[in-house]
Amino acid sequence: MNYLPVLFLCGSITIFSACHSIQSGPPILDKQSYTFAGANRCDTTKNTGVDVSVNYVLLKDDTAGARKINDTLRHLAVNSLIGWLDSSTVAHNPDVRTNLAKAATLFAADYETMLKEMGSLGGCWTVKITADTVHVGPESLTVKYETFAYTGGAHPNSNMSFYSFNRKTGQMLTLSDMVADTTALLTVVEKAFRKQQALSPQNNLEEQGYFLHDGRFFLPGNVGMSSTGMVFYYNPYEIAAYAIGPIQVTIPYEQLNGILRDNWL
Repeated sequence: MNYLPVLFLCGSITIFSACHSIQSGPPILDKQSYTFAGANRCDTTKNTGVDVSVNYVLLKDDTAGARKINDTLRHLAVNSLIGWLDSSTVAHNPDVRTNLAKAATLFAADYETMLKEMGSLGGCWTVKITADTVHVGPESLTVKYETFAYTGGAHPNSNMSFYSFNRKTGQMLTLSDMVADTTALLTVVEKAFRKQQALSPQNNLEEQGYFLHDGRFFLPGNVGMSSTGMVFYYNPYEIAAYAIGPIQVTIPYEQLNGILRDNWL
């Protein structure tokens, strides 16, 4: 009896299963860290200067999808800092969009310019960015970016952003990629939102002080997957006043049957 074809077939199945398991399992993360160390970094004694730190993750997987995801994660890390630069500074330094160290240096330069104009800025300017994975599925990955910033004013600002990816292609997923019925989803999220905020279905959200688009409830700009359900995150000022703080609504996956596309669970 010729056993070679059988052995080859078994070996092929084993290799395929192993490769599939590696692709579907949790990715190995490569943690990245940057801290501004220029001459005008924050002096806690004088309470002047800037404090910039960026901590994010990349994937160690050597696949086309992982490489594309990593390119996006690097871009997001830089953009999280660029958002705090003066627009004219960015316009005159287009290469800053791909250079985290330069973005931090220009942020420090903006601080010095404002300091000379104002004489005092009431403390160090601070931007702290932290990113990590919050969900890994067989075909999807969700990463959360948190930003804390103080550039003067009455209070610091905080922001959270969720980004989901197709692990195989590296493509960033949109809400319509993940959800089959956005109309039904809106109804489910509004019901959970009202329950969380202790509001009845009869309560007018605008009269209760919430900010609505054309008087209608809306889904937030940040939606992501988590281990317990789909997360809907409203940043400060997005649907309510700063004093209310951020509002996070998590919908368990069992409540999304027929709404969420199965392949992104």
